[in-house]
Amino acid sequence: MFSYQVKCYSPINQVKGHSFFVLCKGLNSGKPLKTPCPNCFVITAKDEQEKEFLFWMCWGLWQSKKFHYFLTGSVIPFIRINEFKIFLNEKATVAFAEKEQHLKSINTLQKLEALEKQFKQNLLLIQDAKRAIFHRNVTKQ
Repeated sequence: MFSYQVKCYSPINQVKGHSFFVLCKGLNSGKPLKTPCPNCFVITAKDEQEKEFLFWMCWGLWQSKKFHYFLTGSVIPFIRINEFKIFLNEKATVAFAEKEQHLKSINTLQKLEALEKQFKQNLLLIQDAKRAIFHRNVTKQ
């Protein structure tokens, strides 16, 4: 079973172990992050495998907008840490019961994420090529 902790992030406290971060304010609440930001929770797992498991589970929940139900506040929506902990624990328990299927999904998501990153890099290279062609044609005159 899982043995992870969810706490509010503070730059004063040093984050140690196998940790990742989850936004807690704004319309992107629930989005997992590799680096901290001022408005986030820190999730610390017991090992790297559990961290990856939880990270991609949070990513899937965020992508499917499952955290929107818990948003509170009219100006800047936010998610309460207790509601987040309970919801994450429920989903982690279900995902752990179907661990093999979940691990296959995580593997697929990681491959798609790498492919998306490659496509974005290719688009940037195409933009640079367009600029270079335009620049070459402008400087000839």
